[in-house]
Amino acid sequence: MVKKEIIISGLKINYLVSPGFNQDQAVVFLPGWKSPVNLFCSVMGDIPNLLAVNLPGWGGSDRPSGNWGLVEYSGFIREFLQKLGIDKPILIGHSIGGAIAVDYLAAGGQAKKLIIISGAIIRERSGQTRIMFVGAKIFRFLFPFINKCFRQRLAGKVLSPDYVQAGELEGTYKRLISEDRKNLFTKLSLPIILIWGRNDQDTPYAQAEQLKVLQSQAILEAVPNAGHYCFLDRPNKFREIIFKFL
Repeated sequence: MVKKEIIISGLKINYLVSPGFNQDQAVVFLPGWKSPVNLFCSVMGDIPNLLAVNLPGWGGSDRPSGNWGLVEYSGFIREFLQKLGIDKPILIGHSIGGAIAVDYLAAGGQAKKLIIISGAIIRERSGQTRIMFVGAKIFRFLFPFINKCFRQRLAGKVLSPDYVQAGELEGTYKRLISEDRKNLFTKLSLPIILIWGRNDQDTPYAQAEQLKVLQSQAILEAVPNAGHYCFLDRPNKFREIIFKFL
């Protein structure tokens, strides 16, 4: 993979592309929360025409001003693809990248097909999510004058590790995990493939089954003995599945 940089709305964005990349045959990957795209690329090997973008705020790309939600990230994807002359890619989204892809397509973006890997599409408040929000408020109220790093170590006992490690993206993280996109998902009209770790604890397999009900024509593929990062847990099995649809 070849590392490249581009400026989008004043932000320096880095991304990886396959050698000899052809934008007309593009396979575009959107990563999960603060996940560097080289993890996915290392599993995919030397497939042609893969482009993997480090989204604003992680993977070495510039952090946006303000707290972005799915609308801002999907708008960024639209501008990014337009600037690179990519009109209708195969779109792959892992975790929150899957939700961004859904938002992008629901807003009029185009793709040949959508592959969602353990997508964070359904954001109904679970008990764990409620604990995270309530816990965050409690810690800010009880420990306003304690060093932030120490306060985060205390919070890490009860809160999500992603929240604790969000740093300057804390506001963005809280927006993203509160934005449900299942209603937009039902309105999509393109081939959809759902690839899910059977033991996923972050976006449980039951959510994949719900999405399958919402889009009966979607294909659901389970990766056995794999969690949220099913492409890392079972790389050979994952490649066997995803290459059927590329």
